[in-house]
Amino acid sequence: MSTTAARSTRHRGAPIRFRDEHGRECLKVPLDRFGRQYATTTVHGYKTVREAGAIGAWYLNGNGHGGSYVRSHAGGTLIMPARIIAGAKARSVVRYVNGDPLDLRPENIVLQRGAAKRVDAVIVADSVEADEDGGW
Repeated sequence: MSTTAARSTRHRGAPIRFRDEHGRECLKVPLDRFGRQYATTTVHGYKTVREAGAIGAWYLNGNGHGGSYVRSHAGGTLIMPARIIAGAKARSVVRYVNGDPLDLRPENIVLQRGAAKRVDAVIVADSVEADEDGGW
């Protein structure tokens, strides 16, 4: 784990387990160290993101156009957990059914064709391999 990732997770609480209205085991993942904002995801979704290499803290990040989205880092690369959870490919845009970008449960994430150029899972895998090989 990088020093930045270790520092950013040190002051945050652990994700909070709960059961949602469908009876699924879910997590509230802290987005700040004060416990003011949380992302909601299934335990499976959280594990998928971590297995993809995003083991750092999750946080809220502005997109420069007034919107904010949940982000994390994996191998020095900024990623969107929603894209990994949904299995987004290049040219796929993530949309949130209920309009809440903090709700990362599968039924709230829809993929549409669009201008997105990223495939976060591939970027994560590439950057993790580069870190293991000692950089690019």
